[in-house]
Amino acid sequence: MRDALNLLTPVDGRPTPYRGGSADVPRSVEYFKAALLSVADSVPGRMQLLQQTALALLTRRHQLLISRAGTGKSLYGESVFGHFQGDVFKAQFSQGTRLETILGGLDLKLFQEGKLWHNTTRSLVTADFAYLDEFMNASDVVLEALLGILNERRFVQGEQQEEARLHSALAMTNHLKFSAISEPVLDRFLFKASIAPQGDALNDILIDLAYARHHGRAEQPDHPLPLDILRELSDIVTGTHPQRSIDASHAILFLKNEVIESYTHLAAARARVHHDGSKGPGSGDGYVSPRTKAASRDVLNASALLHHRAEVDRSDLHTLRFVLTTIPGNDRAQGDAGQDIFTEALYSTLRAFTEDDLQTVQDLTTIAQTFSWFVNGTPLEAQQAHSRVVRFFLTLIGKTNWHEVTYDTFIDALRGREIANPRVNALRESILEDVLELSRRAH
Repeated sequence: MRDALNLLTPVDGRPTPYRGGSADVPRSVEYFKAALLSVADSVPGRMQLLQQTALALLTRRHQLLISRAGTGKSLYGESVFGHFQGDVFKAQFSQGTRLETILGGLDLKLFQEGKLWHNTTRSLVTADFAYLDEFMNASDVVLEALLGILNERRFVQGEQQEEARLHSALAMTNHLKFSAISEPVLDRFLFKASIAPQGDALNDILIDLAYARHHGRAEQPDHPLPLDILRELSDIVTGTHPQRSIDASHAILFLKNEVIESYTHLAAARARVHHDGSKGPGSGDGYVSPRTKAASRDVLNASALLHHRAEVDRSDLHTLRFVLTTIPGNDRAQGDAGQDIFTEALYSTLRAFTEDDLQTVQDLTTIAQTFSWFVNGTPLEAQQAHSRVVRFFLTLIGKTNWHEVTYDTFIDALRGREIANPRVNALRESILEDVLELSRRAH
């Protein structure tokens, strides 16, 4: 199976810059690609980084860049956000950074009345985008205050509770620190990249040519992309758009989870080998939080949308690399262990399941889905939204009417299958265990 195309490749081969006015979804996608490809002209050698940034923007998530000074982080951040309309919050953190820097100063009148109330105008709470420099230099108190804003998009402090507008944040740091507070904050950054300073002759001269044009200052487009266009694309990706959605079969979601599972095992094994002092560098302990696993679905949706599809397919699984690994932000940098581990995890997973296996997964998950409806007493035959699944299930188990279905129907449907693939069989056994347990309780 060939690698997926660059996520930002224009559908017609050439970028379509935004010139103003409204746009339908396909054209909006191309405007979005063109905006980020324009950044590539200002900051050469960052195509992998730009693809990850595209996924962050479409999924309303955040990106963390790890690098030493002088690698163009500020230019990159200003160039990206400069291509979109919206308010940008900027802050450079240190141990001395106070809460007022990010939340807004205290309202003095209310303070005199004994209330701690922040005036959030022009703060992180009311910004559309955020550029957070030297992020990990912040104290744990400040990092803790960021948690709700970054993930839940809410600022809560005592009586003061406000919805945060924040769409995406780009944070920069030259080091990572791990504490009880910093680790959950880092987990809010679904996307991470590391920018190595080294380049090569071609990249160096491309940087020289770009610098001669902009002298280190972000180039502003004539027509920044309206925030409404970005929000509509994000709504489609995150499943909140009223008319459009992106579907994914149960088999694709199963493969997504299997790739993640394989990656975590391989990364953990590599970390153990490295800890023992034998083979080369490891790639962390392989831990992937349930939050990250769930959010990976949105990343697959974003990949499908960028390819003008309304359904996720196997090629989109390549984009899990942007979530599971720390991306090399410099295209010319040497590959690291994490990229090799992901490639091994992806291709070993795809080789492990035949088309028949995946059809069995589809059947099993349909049984599990309809069983949950059965247990909850959902009147399925009266609900148009469920009719296709119900018809498929009834055909699968040889019934003509939903009212003929009992607990034994599900037990027989699961036990009556010969499944050779051990991973697929493990799925069947998990479903069967739940069905048997609930059946015992019902009787």
